[in-house]
Amino acid sequence: MSVSHDAFRKTEFSTADEMWEALSPTRDLVPPPCRLMYRGQADSEWRLLPTVLRRPMRKIFAKVWPGPVAADSQVWLELRLIQEFVRFCDQVGIRLPNDSAEFRKSNVESGNDRYLLEPARWPNPKLLETMAAARHHGVPTRLLDWTIVPQVAAYFAASDALAKLVEGCQIRELAIWVLNIETIAHYPDVQVFRAPGSVSPNIAAQSGLFTVHPHSGIRDEFFEVRGLEEKFSILPNTPLMKLTLPFRECVRLLELCGKIGITAATMRPGADGAARAVTDSLRSWSRSWET
Repeated sequence: MSVSHDAFRKTEFSTADEMWEALSPTRDLVPPPCRLMYRGQADSEWRLLPTVLRRPMRKIFAKVWPGPVAADSQVWLELRLIQEFVRFCDQVGIRLPNDSAEFRKSNVESGNDRYLLEPARWPNPKLLETMAAARHHGVPTRLLDWTIVPQVAAYFAASDALAKLVEGCQIRELAIWVLNIETIAHYPDVQVFRAPGSVSPNIAAQSGLFTVHPHSGIRDEFFEVRGLEEKFSILPNTPLMKLTLPFRECVRLLELCGKIGITAATMRPGADGAARAVTDSLRSWSRSWET
């Protein structure tokens, strides 16, 4: 009988300044040896799930594919999203990573039958750079965004929490996940992928990297959606931490990020990022006036 250990360690902070100090490069958040990566999330209750496996996408898929989605059907749907991304990039002349007629023939248009027959092998490793480009431009994939800069994760946690407030969501606390990749070789289902910065300006600006969410199940059978954090419960001394902060501190956390030049404008180089920075400012002002 397998033993389930704690999937992660939790540390609670009461103020943004306390969390900021803990994330300082002069502090040892984790005893060495360590190589840390970080992910900010608006709600500490959210699992570590990539966009393509979250509830909104599952509802959309249910309309396309009525009834429970089988493991191989999920592969087909994800591949279709990639194909659509490639098609629309063609319309505006955007070159994709590793792009060539042979690459498309072997990996995009066809050549994925083995993943439909054995869904647990998905995703195709040759498509990861294309998936990374798609993900950083808003396409749902099974890549989960991380960064090697903790303050970048803090920005996304605070900014997204403010955005969720506008949408009417009730959030008690935000979270920054911390993973020590020095020890993840002990977890065979956990894969870290670092795409070249040339794949997307956003990846370079955010010092970004990804975890590749493992697929499960067999052909024609339903598969279970599980958060990545559950993969770390098979052994003691988990390499995963969750740092939490009360939602009321998100404006202060966003302010601290801005003091060192981490804003939407620098995280998403271009006019869209500048516009998002304005939106962040408006939301921060609104929240400050309310309190």
